Amino acid sequence: MSRESVCPFLGIFLILNYMKKLLAFLLCFCPFMVNAQTEEDIRRSIDSYDYEVPITFIAPALGDSIFTPLRAQALKAMNRHAEALKEWNSLLQADSANTKVLIELAECYRLTNRSDQASICYGKAVSLQPENKFFRQQQIRTLLGMEKYEEARDASHAWLERDTLSATGYKFLGMAYEGMAMSDPEVLANAFFAYNAAYRRDSLDGQTVAHIASIFNNNNQFADAVNVTETYRLTDTLNVDVNRQNAKAYCMLKEYKKAVSRYEALKAMGDRSFTTLYYLGISHYGDNWPYGAQENLLEAYRKNPNDINLLYYLAKSCARTSWKEEGVEFMEKALELASPQDSTLARLYDGLLECYNYLPKADPYKKIEIIKKVYSYTKKYTLYYRIAEIYDYQKDYVNAVHYYEKYMALVPKDKQVALDDEGNPMHDIDTMYQKARRRVEKIKVEDFFRNGAHDDYFEPKIKRK
Repeated sequence: MSRESVCPFLGIFLILNYMKKLLAFLLCFCPFMVNAQTEEDIRRSIDSYDYEVPITFIAPALGDSIFTPLRAQALKAMNRHAEALKEWNSLLQADSANTKVLIELAECYRLTNRSDQASICYGKAVSLQPENKFFRQQQIRTLLGMEKYEEARDASHAWLERDTLSATGYKFLGMAYEGMAMSDPEVLANAFFAYNAAYRRDSLDGQTVAHIASIFNNNNQFADAVNVTETYRLTDTLNVDVNRQNAKAYCMLKEYKKAVSRYEALKAMGDRSFTTLYYLGISHYGDNWPYGAQENLLEAYRKNPNDINLLYYLAKSCARTSWKEEGVEFMEKALELASPQDSTLARLYDGLLECYNYLPKADPYKKIEIIKKVYSYTKKYTLYYRIAEIYDYQKDYVNAVHYYEKYMALVPKDKQVALDDEGNPMHDIDTMYQKARRRVEKIKVEDFFRNGAHDDYFEPKIKRK
């Protein structure tokens, strides 16, 4: 190839190489250039909910304090929380004390069900700005949602040490103690005192009133529940939680007309929860309107078909309406649920016996009672042998002989002696029957030498406790 023919190709090669380097240079700086030119457009797109614009035109994890938050905001709005987390984390690397970034991170963690990380972020924000009530509120809410009640209690106390007038702080303290009461009922009094402190500071907080009324209802203080909820209803009749407790209190007081009125109002507000439908049905039944009871209890039944109390009232309601056959079926189902099958009870008692076998100092007579329960459901005659062994070990030879003999009387002849494949006795193998027989003979011989001959010694005695 001649020199003249090579030169054009060389020139093209040099031009392409230059353009490649220029393109690489531009790509390095392009995100900043594009962002600088389109910041106003991007903000305008966000304001008009066109989130694809910032997601497309802002480079991922850029770490820029102006544009990265815009991209993260757009990703969060589009439920792309995992990507939004990367954006906020890229900013936190440059400034770990940025509370805005910490809170945004916490929100993304919360939305992705990573509450443990969310609580850490909220905790860092609280440590940076201890006076910020929003940060403390979010931290405690997250801890309560994770059922970390002791940590929520401590965080609430830390808040109240700085602000003794905070109704919200006392309310969260009450919620923390109420959660702890599930494992330690004695601390429920602390929850009530905390809610009372919150109520004295803000009697118009519906959540606080609902919690106080709930404690009253659970403690059968229905009149008190009515008083506190009716006082609240003087200023707000639309709080669902307060109205539920108010209606339940009236139902428990057997003021059924009032309860029906309250529960019907809840239904009109869109509350079709199991509890509302159930108690509305009970209230209609108490008010002698079986058709209203049947309608609401049937709807509650679809939500929870295995609730025995619901089935009981639904059956009675149906029996007093046009659905009499259905009433029988519902009551039969309630009986079936209330009375487990023999196989289930046998399995449970057998499991209980196994637990007793692992107990180092188990009451032997309690074990005997359990074995008898298992026998009543399974009719396995070998259980008599186990009972006899326990009596024998306790040196209660009267009952031991009695149960050895009961066992032997039930053993089929072909099971009394070990047989080979041809049906011949195997003298080198002892069956349980043979062991029981020899043990009975030995006990009777030893008793003869101790006490002499008598006819009634081995009659079964009164069961020992």
